[in-house]
Amino acid sequence: MTADTSHRLIPFSELQSGKPRRVEHQGKGILLCRVDESVYAVDDTCTHEDISLSLGALCEYRLRCPLHGSEFDIRTGVVLDEPAEKDLAVYPVEIVSDWVCLK
Repeated sequence: MTADTSHRLIPFSELQSGKPRRVEHQGKGILLCRVDESVYAVDDTCTHEDISLSLGALCEYRLRCPLHGSEFDIRTGVVLDEPAEKDLAVYPVEIVSDWVCLK
């Protein structure tokens, strides 16, 4: 399988499990989260306040905002803890020839 190179985000080997990584794709900040051998992609901006979630903490599938502590499930984008009320957008990704690519 080959992926359109315009959808390539970052080499999979550059992602560390448990360490979120912000990338830019077509002018939009996307946060990549590796958990073991899986990668999840969500909006990088918290839905409660305008802050980069790349500054937050990732514990398994829970992403915590560094500003007010909102938590999100990186698999679904669903809010797990307040004060955020709106879910994060999620993006389907796949690994193609060691590249993390948007589907």
